[in-house]
Amino acid sequence: MRYRMTAVSGTAVKGAGAPRNTAAAQIKAQRRRYASAVLRSLSRTYAGRPAHEVQRVLASSMRPLGVRVTAGTLHQLAMEIAAGRPVELP
Repeated sequence: MRYRMTAVSGTAVKGAGAPRNTAAAQIKAQRRRYASAVLRSLSRTYAGRPAHEVQRVLASSMRPLGVRVTAGTLHQLAMEIAAGRPVELP
C-alpha cells in the first residue's frame, strides 16, 4: 500500500498509487520462460534438419504459447537451429 500527500491539506492518504497489473506481467513472464524451454527442446531435436522444416515446426509450436515472433526472426532462429548453434528468444 502506498501513501500519497494531498495537495490541499498536506495529509497522507492511503492509495494504490499507479495501478500495476502484476498478474498480467507474471503470466507474460511465465509464457516467455515456457517458450524458451520449448525453443531449447526444439533446437536439440531439430539440429541438422532442413531450415524450412525447422521453421514450420517453430511457427506451429510458438503460436499456441502466445509468443509472437516475426517472420524474419523465425527464419533466423530456424537457420541457427539447422546449423546446430545455440538459440534463444530475442
